[in-house]
Amino acid sequence: MNTEFRVGSILSNSDVRKTRKEMKKSFSERMRIFSIRYLAHHPSCIKFDNHIFKIGQLFLCVGCTSVFIGFISYTIVFFSLLNYFKQFPYIIGAIAAFGVGIALIQVLLKPKLKLIKASFRFFLGIGLGAYISLIVQVSSISQLGNYAMLVQIGLFLLLLPGIYLYNILRGDSPYLECKECSIKDSEPTCDYSIDS
Repeated sequence: MNTEFRVGSILSNSDVRKTRKEMKKSFSERMRIFSIRYLAHHPSCIKFDNHIFKIGQLFLCVGCTSVFIGFISYTIVFFSLLNYFKQFPYIIGAIAAFGVGIALIQVLLKPKLKLIKASFRFFLGIGLGAYISLIVQVSSISQLGNYAMLVQIGLFLLLLPGIYLYNILRGDSPYLECKECSIKDSEPTCDYSIDS
């Protein structure tokens, strides 16, 4: 009877270990699929390798990741040097213009190298962070007087169509290239799927 209990507990322990291993594999596989679909949001094709960072099983969009890192970097610098930016709020406008200008150059040049593309997008993140902090800081510009609130509203209202137009300029869907792709029929890993 004691032997049966030990054999039963050993079997149940191995079943538990097997189930945990399957769950881990299942979670890692689910995370990989989630990251490809939502965090990388580009076709998983060799033609799009310059659009994706791969870190282990995690796939990330080069553009979105770089913009996010630029935005976070600017936010850290902004709050670290808050007194300086309060004294010279026009510097925020210059940083915003620089970042957005670099992003527009990227739209015109359409670089293919991943590092160059990531750098352009990093500066876009810095420019976006500066633009948002400019909206907040505009009230501290004493020369604007009673018009500060109107300038804040105007800057905010320019942000939304600006983002929209930027996406239109650069081509919103990565799958548009897939329509004329010569390897989509022969490539077994192609995930080209546009609902008709």
